[in-house]
Amino acid sequence: MNSEFVPFQDQHVEDAGALLAERHRRDRLSLPEMPARCEDPAVASAAVAATWQQAGVTGVAALRAGRLAGYMLGRPLIDETWGRSAWVRPAGCALALDEDPELIRSLYAVLAAPWVDRGIFFHFAVLPVSDPTLIHAWFSLSFGLQQVYALADLAQLDLTPPPVPGLAIRRAGPADRETLADFSDVIWRHQVQAPVWGIMLPENVAEQRTGWAELIDDPSVTVWLAFLDGEPVGCQCFWPAEPEDDDLLTPDGCCELSVAGVRPHLRGRGIGTALTRHNLAAARAAGYRYCLTDWRSTNLLAARFWPSQGFRPMVYRLVQRIDARIAWANPSALPPAP
Repeated sequence: MNSEFVPFQDQHVEDAGALLAERHRRDRLSLPEMPARCEDPAVASAAVAATWQQAGVTGVAALRAGRLAGYMLGRPLIDETWGRSAWVRPAGCALALDEDPELIRSLYAVLAAPWVDRGIFFHFAVLPVSDPTLIHAWFSLSFGLQQVYALADLAQLDLTPPPVPGLAIRRAGPADRETLADFSDVIWRHQVQAPVWGIMLPENVAEQRTGWAELIDDPSVTVWLAFLDGEPVGCQCFWPAEPEDDDLLTPDGCCELSVAGVRPHLRGRGIGTALTRHNLAAARAAGYRYCLTDWRSTNLLAARFWPSQGFRPMVYRLVQRIDARIAWANPSALPPAP
C-alpha cells in the first residue's frame, strides 16, 4: 500500500511520540546508556512536541490507511557557522516498527524540497547509530558522517591513570585565567588541518581566547589542568549535562566533557589518558554515572582517542551539501522536453 504524504499537524504529535518511543526502546537494546525515560510514550511525545514547536519547523507525515507510518520534522537555521542550513534532530523522525527504512527517503524528499527552493543547501540529520539499515537509508540520500556523540558509563570503567613521571593534575582557579586562555588554540589549530579542514575565522580568534579564559568564572564548569614538571600541558572542562525536553541522548546523572586538549609536542606520552581517567574518576566520585562527549569523525586523533577511553558512539550527525547551482540550473531554466 502506498503512503499518503501530508503536512505534519498538532494532531500527529501523540502518534509520532508512540513511534519515537518504540524506536528508542529498540535503540536501547544495543545502546543501554541512552536515557530509559524516553521509552515512555508520554516523554517521547513531549520530545516530538518540543521539536515541532520550535520556530520555523516544518514536517511531513506518512499515512497508510489513515495510520501514521512515519514522520519527519526539520528546522531551517541561518547562522554564521553553517550559513543557510536545515536540521532533522533525533526526535524529528521515526517510522512504525513494520515500515521499511525506504520510507525515510520519501519523507526527506518531501520535507527538503521547499528548503532547496529557498536556497538552503546544507542539510543535517542527527540520529542514533543503532540501526544500520536506517543509517544506510540516509547514506543513500548522499548524506555522510560528520560528528559523533558518545557516552561513557563511568561505573563500567577502570579509571586507574597510567604513571606519567612529573605529571600533576589539579583544579584550575582564578589565577589560571591566562593559562587557560593559552590553551584556546589547541583544538582549532588541530582541526584546521587535514583531514578535518574545519574553519576558524581569523576575526574569531581573539573571542575564542576570551571565551576560554572566562570558563574560570562559570560556577557550573569544572576545569582541570595538567602540568608536566611544572609546565601546563593539558586541560579538560566538564559541565553538568541537563537534558532538554527534546533530548534523546543525555541520561540522568550525566556530565559533559566539551573541552579537552594536550600540547601537540607532548601527545602520545600518556598525558591525555592520565588526565581523562583522573577527571572521570572525579566525576564518578561527585555522583555522575555517565559522561558525554563528541568529536568530528574526520578528527583522527579524537576519533581514536575517545573510544579508547570508554566512550561509545550513540548518535551520528550526518550532512549533505546540495550543489548550489540548482538555484538556476533547475527545470524552469532548462529547454522543454522534445
